[in-house]
Amino acid sequence: MTLQDIQSQILKLPTQDKWQLVQTLLNAIQQDTTASITAPKTYPLRGLPITISENFDDPMPELWEALAE
Repeated sequence: MTLQDIQSQILKLPTQDKWQLVQTLLNAIQQDTTASITAPKTYPLRGLPITISENFDDPMPELWEALAE
């Protein structure tokens, strides 16, 4: 079934059914849009100063704390 076939069948529906279809489509579009907007990217290390330990075997607790957030 092509998009044109679907459109022609929709136009044959009673007005109440068309409104119900519009509401259903709007809800689906809103959910899709909200899902993509509400997933912000987080970069926990952004903003932390770059520090290099004198001893590379020393743990860097601030690094692990930032990653845990």
